[in-house]
Amino acid sequence: MTSQEYRPFRFGRLPFIVYLAFLSAFVPLSTDFYLAALPGMTDVFNCPRWLVDLTISGFMLFFALSMLVWGPLSDRCGRRPTLRAGLALYAAASVLCLVSQNIHMLVAGRLLQAIGSGAVCSVSMAIVKDVFRGRAVETVLVWMQTMSTLAPVLAPVFGAALLTLTSWRGLFAGLLLCSLAGLAPLPALKETLTEPTKGGWTDALKRIGVVLRNPALRLLLLLFSISVMPFMAYLTSSSFIYIRFFGLSERSFSLFFAANALCSMLGPLAYVRFFRHMSRRAFISLVFAATTASGLGLLAVGENGPWHFLLLYLPLTFFSSAVRPVATLLMLFQQDTDNGTVSALIGCGGLVCGSLAMMICSLPFSGPVLPVAGMAAIIGAVCLVMWLTLDGKKLYRAP
Repeated sequence: MTSQEYRPFRFGRLPFIVYLAFLSAFVPLSTDFYLAALPGMTDVFNCPRWLVDLTISGFMLFFALSMLVWGPLSDRCGRRPTLRAGLALYAAASVLCLVSQNIHMLVAGRLLQAIGSGAVCSVSMAIVKDVFRGRAVETVLVWMQTMSTLAPVLAPVFGAALLTLTSWRGLFAGLLLCSLAGLAPLPALKETLTEPTKGGWTDALKRIGVVLRNPALRLLLLLFSISVMPFMAYLTSSSFIYIRFFGLSERSFSLFFAANALCSMLGPLAYVRFFRHMSRRAFISLVFAATTASGLGLLAVGENGPWHFLLLYLPLTFFSSAVRPVATLLMLFQQDTDNGTVSALIGCGGLVCGSLAMMICSLPFSGPVLPVAGMAAIIGAVCLVMWLTLDGKKLYRAP
């Protein structure tokens, strides 16, 4: 890794990676910051849970679909203008959320936030492959993943603390500040796209079809997209599990959630320290086996108390975060061109499946633990079988 790789950012190497990590953290910031407020918002707006859940699941769905537009457009128009447009839209949408008078207005603001986030996250991942080479890509992805997981560690704690001082509106004021913080360093970022795609906007969007003709990328996209469903199910259900089902306070919930998120932060670091020298086939098999075992344990005793639930869910959190850098690396390097489009498909696939998981959890089950536990057990087993049946020789193009 030479200084050449960091020239696109005026302030140097470490600030460059921190800025990319901050951009990649817009989704956990946009969701986790106000998770503690979700149960109370059903009372504030006098509406059913599924409408409040739509501010999370709808966000994820629109975020995912918007990436399919922003990613190819960034391959044609450049990373900087795409990033600027996404951050500006996110800021305007945050203002709409802040002044919402009813749940429908809030949902509309959240969907616009989601569209803006699509540009931010797809561009941040594309910049990594634009700038770095060889094993440096995996190293930067690991550190980005590690630092970006500080968002779900700190966001619910700060959000719950802020709720003691203000209403849920104050949380959206915080998200507005995050978008402005993303815009502020943008003048220091030089354009990293060196070979724009040719043609008009419709030609740029057609690149999605071109990229999806790659069978190895298609298979990996499917596999790693459905693998995120257990974590996304936990994301939408955690506040209801800890606050409504187990009877914890909002502050206690934030601490339980932060403990889980802290474990997520340790995953990528543990991968570098302990698992990087394993074969990728063995390591990913271990990840899916751990997910299955965690789900089965939750089905057995997950409803016995908050500590049972937390301790049984931690292995799933740890391994699902540890595998993200290597999964992203494998998918990015199945395609030599169209970095923005590939990045968009990676984000879109996971979030479409994640939105589906969230919607499933909103259905009237006997309790909120059951769908989370069942999804972990089933999805873990399905992914393990899929991974073991793939032809590994065709999938290991990554450095």
